Amino acid sequence: MAATCGLAGSVFGQADNDVVVDAAGVSLRCQLFGPCFPDQYRDSLANPLPAGTPQYILPASGYRYDITGVVATGGLLGSFIPNGSTLDEALDAILPGGSRVLHGYSRNDSGGLPDPVNQVFMQRYQGEFGGIEMGLSMSVAVSNTGIGQFRVYDIDIPLGILAGWMELTAGSATITTWVPSAPQESEWHFDGSLDAATGSAGAMIAYLDEVAFAPILGGMDHLDTPDPSTPVGVTAAQSSFATTTALGIPGPGGQVDTVYVTSPARNLSTGLAKDRRGIGLSVAPTLRPEFPGEFFGQWTMIWDMYIPASSWYADYPANTVVREFPVALLEDSANNNSSADLFIRNAGGVTRIGYNSDDFSQYIPIGIGPNQWFRLAVACDYFTAGASRVYLNGVYVGNIEADWLYCAVDPNHPEYGDGEDVEASDWTSWGGFPNPWAQSSGKEPGSTGPAPLSSTFSMFADLAGGRSEVAYLANYYFVDTALTGAEIAALGGPSAAGIVMVGAECAADMNADGVLNFFDVQQFLALFSAQDERADFVDDGQFDFFDVQAFLGAFSAGCP
Repeated sequence: MAATCGLAGSVFGQADNDVVVDAAGVSLRCQLFGPCFPDQYRDSLANPLPAGTPQYILPASGYRYDITGVVATGGLLGSFIPNGSTLDEALDAILPGGSRVLHGYSRNDSGGLPDPVNQVFMQRYQGEFGGIEMGLSMSVAVSNTGIGQFRVYDIDIPLGILAGWMELTAGSATITTWVPSAPQESEWHFDGSLDAATGSAGAMIAYLDEVAFAPILGGMDHLDTPDPSTPVGVTAAQSSFATTTALGIPGPGGQVDTVYVTSPARNLSTGLAKDRRGIGLSVAPTLRPEFPGEFFGQWTMIWDMYIPASSWYADYPANTVVREFPVALLEDSANNNSSADLFIRNAGGVTRIGYNSDDFSQYIPIGIGPNQWFRLAVACDYFTAGASRVYLNGVYVGNIEADWLYCAVDPNHPEYGDGEDVEASDWTSWGGFPNPWAQSSGKEPGSTGPAPLSSTFSMFADLAGGRSEVAYLANYYFVDTALTGAEIAALGGPSAAGIVMVGAECAADMNADGVLNFFDVQQFLALFSAQDERADFVDDGQFDFFDVQAFLGAFSAGCP
């Protein structure tokens, strides 16, 4: 690429659209009864590749990074990762599909160089070999002078040198300017189904334990083992759709609305810890191919929610005070395989929200209480800020921790983390939804599988403790960028009409296909005969002539 002197060349030298940092010699080693190698840092000023001239990158609205290399290994680790393996192969050998973290994309909404550092990527990597779990953290960043940075730190290899070591004999961290894909937003109004609202980009929600997804993987000690004994269809059975009138509560914004009544994060019939694995909702962002990465660290989620007093003061597990964890909002793993990550929590009589269930010092107070509608927004910028901003009814509350989410599957060519294609019949049977439990056969050449699809996250799910009670959800919004405070403030508080994709409701469009025709009349008559709440057009709890009259009036008036 042609170099540019746009960054005050006399100070920064020539700036270009990419920088390459030499990573050769970066080593993962620990002593048997002593410390591990210290944090290792390289940059494009002192360690450019090729050696010699320092390299600087241009300001950009986004950056791509790629970490590549060839490794030498020894000890027990060497029996799992042969000498001469690529870095991708090495990470996949320890954690199937783990090489995904070596290549990614990050938005830089300011379009300029940061002050002082724009973190393009940060990740804690953990995997297991021979029953020994190793861990390390990696980060890629751009400084305020355009210097590319690569760091490996917090290395942890139990048993040290006996467990083995790994070193990059050749390798690099490349940072390239990237023009980001347009943000993709989706919204759900839960008007009797989990279907996304008209105008949504393609993200999907399904029950974690859909029958088509079975078998579910096992519980806490069997996270990668299919368990046919785990019941399916439980989330749907333990949740429902209901009008606010039927629930005996006011609607969001004072308007009658149909809402989703969530399931507790546990199987109420069996009570078994392992059977929590399938309870909750699975969300597939479905960002690819427009967004090229397999995971993303910048996103915004907004919930219009109501927590009834029965959940706020629920006695699970046995408490004598208010429920400590009334709602598990998000688990950012590819399926429900651990503790939830984002909780609304009661602590010492104060409601708090936090993104790390084990570190309560990171929770911040938030003015949420029982029996009230609220609009909660979390704008996560894990890569560039390392934090999430929290808003209540459009008002900024504070910052909490953050993390990235999976979106690995391209629906045009779905494949597992080891590159094995998804069978077309399987993809069809899943309804085009990336099954959160599916794994590859692990038999493809070069595969270290079985490997998952890694394309979903969970809501109202908590395998570790089943810590989430019934809540009422009127609307949910998701977009793959961190909205600004002004954008969130403009959305205000909860509303029956929606969050962002707000349109005039068309009550007579009974099948929500955007067209009024015979099928809507047929649907209304069927619901009326079944005395379904959706046919109670005058919302008086009765099914009579006045409902028919109101429906026919709405049908004749047409849709906006």
